[in-house]
Amino acid sequence: MNLHLGDVEETALIPLAVRANESKRKNARIHDPKAVEIIDALGIDTKNFDKLVTHECVVARTILFDELTKMYIRENPDAVCINLGCGLDDRFSRVDNGRISWYNVDLPDSIEVRKKVYEESGREKMVGCSILDDHWSDGIPKEKPVIVVAEGLFMYFSREQVSAILNSLTTSFSKGVLLAELMRQKMMKEDMHDTVKHTNATFGWGIEKTGKELTLLNERISFVKETTFSEQMKHDGFMSRILGSIIGDMNNRLSVFEWGR
Repeated sequence: MNLHLGDVEETALIPLAVRANESKRKNARIHDPKAVEIIDALGIDTKNFDKLVTHECVVARTILFDELTKMYIRENPDAVCINLGCGLDDRFSRVDNGRISWYNVDLPDSIEVRKKVYEESGREKMVGCSILDDHWSDGIPKEKPVIVVAEGLFMYFSREQVSAILNSLTTSFSKGVLLAELMRQKMMKEDMHDTVKHTNATFGWGIEKTGKELTLLNERISFVKETTFSEQMKHDGFMSRILGSIIGDMNNRLSVFEWGR
């Protein structure tokens, strides 16, 4: 299998490698058979994509995003779910309730790569378009509430671009919830990250202290809550708890926002 990824798209191999390797462990905390299948088919050495700190953070991130996505799906069982910057993620299979409509959105080149390892179904579709394009959401239903997942995404955009994405979401969809991963500005140095530094990806904009700062970019969204990955790590194994305590509030966070309530 040959997958040709751009600089930012290459970062999709990081969570993929972590989820695959964690899934193979005896006492795996997450289970992602599709990640295992893809990594095995690629036959790549995952050592540069799966380092200790990144491994524990990605496991925590996956658990947090999956659990919170499931919670909002329980509240809106017929919702439209949008996975922005989906990469090679298979969250649909982990959270599907048998009723939701799911749209995996990414750049056209990334979606072409994704089509090599995933197939569309009746309720899971792929959208190849830049989310900075005014028409990226044209084919997505607008009459239902949306649950938007933005995992590992906003930190690769500028402040102005993040603002444009928020404006697109709140004007295209009348009601929704946004689950967004946010990075502290102080952490936005590629060489500080044990896996990103092995790619050519560069960071863009980050928050100073809290996800509440995102509301300054769009007056329609309201802040609901947030938790750092460190908080989840403190509930895992010994090494994860140690790392979570060391990184503390400097860790990335899952911040939740709503609009149109």
